[in-house]
Amino acid sequence: MSAVPKSAVAGAQAPIDFRQHIENLRARDLLWDIDAPIAIETEAHPLVRLQFRGLPEEQRRGFLIKNPHSVDGRRFEGDLAIGCLAASRQIFETGLGLREGENLLERVAHALRNPLPPQVLEQGPCQEEVHTGDSLTEHGGLGEFPIPVSTPGYDNGPYTTFSHWITKDPETGIYNIGNYRGQVKAPDRIGCFTFPPQHLGLHWVKCKRLGIPLEAALVIGVPPYVSYAANAKIPYEADELQVAGALSGKPLPVVRAKTVDLLVPAYAEIVIEGKISTTELEPEAPFGETHGFMSQPVNAYFMEVTAITHRKRPTWCSILSQFPPSESTRLRSISFEASFYKHLKYDCNLAGVLDVHFPQQTSAYYTCFIKIRRNTKADPWQALHAAAAYDPFVKVFVVTDEDVDIHNPEMMLWAVATRAMPHRDMRIIDGRMSAMDFSAIQAEEAEGFKYMEPNGSSAILINACRPWAYPPVALPRKDFMENAIARWQELGLPPLELKTPWHGYDLGFWSEQCEREAQMAVEGRHYEIGETARQRRVKATDENTGGVS
Repeated sequence: MSAVPKSAVAGAQAPIDFRQHIENLRARDLLWDIDAPIAIETEAHPLVRLQFRGLPEEQRRGFLIKNPHSVDGRRFEGDLAIGCLAASRQIFETGLGLREGENLLERVAHALRNPLPPQVLEQGPCQEEVHTGDSLTEHGGLGEFPIPVSTPGYDNGPYTTFSHWITKDPETGIYNIGNYRGQVKAPDRIGCFTFPPQHLGLHWVKCKRLGIPLEAALVIGVPPYVSYAANAKIPYEADELQVAGALSGKPLPVVRAKTVDLLVPAYAEIVIEGKISTTELEPEAPFGETHGFMSQPVNAYFMEVTAITHRKRPTWCSILSQFPPSESTRLRSISFEASFYKHLKYDCNLAGVLDVHFPQQTSAYYTCFIKIRRNTKADPWQALHAAAAYDPFVKVFVVTDEDVDIHNPEMMLWAVATRAMPHRDMRIIDGRMSAMDFSAIQAEEAEGFKYMEPNGSSAILINACRPWAYPPVALPRKDFMENAIARWQELGLPPLELKTPWHGYDLGFWSEQCEREAQMAVEGRHYEIGETARQRRVKATDENTGGVS
């Protein structure tokens, strides 16, 4: 067990359940309460989508739709929440109980290295109402809840998206919580889209070999830190129930499910229990996926529902996915960044790793940026190969220096263009897998997770670290820019939002003569520099002009 970093003690501030999280969002002006009637098939997701296409991230809010209805006239007892998990980074941090100035990467890394076993309760709010057998269908089954259509006009039905599938390894009993979509197919049957190497898929393979179905619980409306654990890239033998507890700073309260041998979060809004067939698959999709295109029909897992338990007046929770940026890309970017950071720094002994970024523009899945302080010349390539080994689906890996803001696309383009030489600093590796990637294989064959024979898919590794000392960054020196900021404010000019870098800085190559002449220039002594240049004239030759006589 490692010592708890100072930043990790704020975990106790995490909300105990999704309802407290909603209250926290409302108190921080991060929630819009919508009282008007909203149709779940045609209006709910398009309404929330607009803020991702027309508002900056800091202005986005969660939506709590209090009067959801179906196009066939059905009304629902509970509310519909969309965008309440990660419509913005501020919403995400509120759900985790993160305090101002706390290092999120270190918080998650600490939780991954110091899991907390869950607290098993005799009963919990998630089982205030229990429907099994005849009661299951009498209450409408899955139709009891306002499950929205995510991409109206293209999706083939409602899907669960804020859906946390809880399963356990049939041999070791270690739990997994994974976030996978689920197509609603009947009041008592739902799809589950995932395959190996995702951990539920690995559990499914083991159960198939044993000749048994895979017991599962699909959980909706969990405390946000459970969602964050479910979306992180966690090693197979790690138990997400324990990681979720560590993220909150205290054991996760759980209860035993009613019809399957699983523990489920006690404060969840809704728990859907059942058994996933390991002998048959069913067609699923089309569905708007996180890469920004419509996924195509594919044969996938499905679950026969054996029980539904829920709180009174449960809130149905939905994540906005589809075209990036979206709620799912914001959630995945933060979760992946923390997971890869922990992997590189603590598991691969790369102490110089400072930051990791998965840009939302690339679905927070296909591109990984790494910032590093080099302790050895081998560190950049060690980081690139270690990151590539952690996930088989990422296609672009870039490592760069500590002076580069890897969250700024402009700086990353600048770094790659000026610090990497293609023949020396870029390498293509193969033997990788494709995840619904239309650039790897044509759309009619691209569904699921595939290895294309004979050599699989590929990735590019780019070392954008400076190969040697460089001249200073060509911006005015810091003291002159600080003076300019003061003058800007004196003149009453518009407020500034400065981007890094906003001043020049040294990168190791700068002669005493250059330093001296730069100082003379700001003292108005440029004619002296000109006179020195006149005295140092040389004869023009082919060698020093690049010409040919």
